[in-house]
Amino acid sequence: MEYILFFTLCLLSAVAGDTVPSYPPGISIISSRKGYEGETVKFSCFVTSAADPPVTWTWFCGQEQIRSQITYSDTYRYTYATFRLSRKYHQKVCHCRATSPSSTLLYNMTSLSPLTLYVYHRPPTKPMIYAISSTNLRPGENMHVKCNLTSLGYPSITWRWFCDNEPPINGTSIELETYLSLNVSKSIGCRCRGTSLSSYNEYDEFSDLVQFLVFPINDPPVMISLSPMIMSEGEDVSLICSVSKLSDLDITWTWYCGKHRIPCDRTEQDGTISKITFRAEMKYHQQFCYCKVNQSLVHYVAYSNVKRMSIVSEAAVQCLSPMTYANVTRMPIVSEDATQCLSAVTFGATTGLLLASIVALSIVVVLLCVRLKKNNGAKEIKSSDEVHQNPMFSNESSYESLQRN
Repeated sequence: MEYILFFTLCLLSAVAGDTVPSYPPGISIISSRKGYEGETVKFSCFVTSAADPPVTWTWFCGQEQIRSQITYSDTYRYTYATFRLSRKYHQKVCHCRATSPSSTLLYNMTSLSPLTLYVYHRPPTKPMIYAISSTNLRPGENMHVKCNLTSLGYPSITWRWFCDNEPPINGTSIELETYLSLNVSKSIGCRCRGTSLSSYNEYDEFSDLVQFLVFPINDPPVMISLSPMIMSEGEDVSLICSVSKLSDLDITWTWYCGKHRIPCDRTEQDGTISKITFRAEMKYHQQFCYCKVNQSLVHYVAYSNVKRMSIVSEAAVQCLSPMTYANVTRMPIVSEDATQCLSAVTFGATTGLLLASIVALSIVVVLLCVRLKKNNGAKEIKSSDEVHQNPMFSNESSYESLQRN
């Protein structure tokens, strides 16, 4: 359909006196399509027949229009473009376009079979290296790093990775970049190397070195003591935690009783041991207390074992006698109601203990009385037997004595 329309326009043009070429322009290169930076390249374009009025020509390499050193033949059937090669033209497609100025005929055609230029050149800079992952790692984690260039040159360079004394490693290359991922157990430094095999454009450059530091993981902290285990409301409490060793990284301690974070304005640090002192409040009563260690640079968090805290309220302390208070503070469960002396549960438990003590003492007294009574009875029986066996107190002797009198 397009060709029918084209020939129809040509027929109308012939009647009107205007003519246009019958086909799109052709393109050829007079020099080689491959060259070094600074060399001259020359293209030519042509149309199969002269046009009336003559066509106008434009040249493009990639998205850039070539404006300098453009020449034409007398009839404008031919045009030539001459320019110096540079790396910006590497792998760019060049073409020409012919346009008719006729007001009655439409002709605006691009050359068939556009030509691609190849320019020999070196990469403009040494490789640039970037750490994708954190440079502070724990043993067994993966490090990720990449290198790139704005141009790989022509011919393209090859990439290799070098990490400490390890053999060269082939990374994963995508266009202008190369990537490396390694599982590390110790600190390591890596850099990339770009190499060109071309004898005319020799290139052999290393990137800078990126150092990945691997820090050992500390053992979880251990809570050494919670003193005292049972305390009065308002009394100072001390929690002590320790770790087996500290790495080169600073660690941060935080402390909790249940869901409550303990204020850390009274803390002491001595090597691997950390101590916190705080005031006992009823919200900590019967809560499990523990410490937490955080190493932010390696994203490491560990928790200690727990110890349970028991607190006696101020009201309970005021209402109890010193002896009762001493007994109660040995119990793990105390009143949580600061507005009453003792709750019903505590009162019942205390009363039950007292009653049990009274009953036990009563039983002991009864048993002692029974034992004493038995011992006294045995002594009386023994004394009576001795009297009857004595001849002075026999019945017969008593009778004779009375007869004499």
